[in-house]
Amino acid sequence: LLQTALYVKEMATSCGKAIPLCFPDDCEFNKQANYCKKKKDVTRDNLVINKEAIAILEGITDPVCVIAIVGPCRTGKSYILSQLISSDQDSQQCFKLGHLQDPETMGIWMWDTPIRYQLKDGRNISIILLDTEGIDAYNSQERGDTQVFTLSVLLSSLLIYNSPGVPKREDLNKMTYPKYFIKHLLTMNSNK
Repeated sequence: LLQTALYVKEMATSCGKAIPLCFPDDCEFNKQANYCKKKKDVTRDNLVINKEAIAILEGITDPVCVIAIVGPCRTGKSYILSQLISSDQDSQQCFKLGHLQDPETMGIWMWDTPIRYQLKDGRNISIILLDTEGIDAYNSQERGDTQVFTLSVLLSSLLIYNSPGVPKREDLNKMTYPKYFIKHLLTMNSNK
């Protein structure tokens, strides 16, 4: 993992940018400003897929390795990925960092430039980095947390759970979210 992280840092280009893979439906994505803004008087229900992100993913011809980072709000997930990507010592903010209590990352964001990596057997893969909305933000609802966490688990080849200190029982309980989602999908499929 450490070797891969060092390679990613070496190969990542600061020419890319973070874009939403999906964002909450109570937000509006401003492509020009590359920013999600909450809509007034709208309740969050689902995630909206960003077609630009899907087009990037569809253009990848190599096998894909998705690295996603999840965890509680305000624990440095975006900072860790920015450190991984940034090649300068000033640590350019590749993934936007929040400095207030309100979350900065809404939904799931991805680095728009796949990172090519050659495996020991000579095969090439493309690494996709995903940054996620923090779990348990003061203004979040469990449904939104569950959606983002479960989708991250399902999409990732490698899931990093970032925790301030040793994970607590509540952190480990959150790991059961995907189990219930998958069980629900299987039940829906068997009813068809």
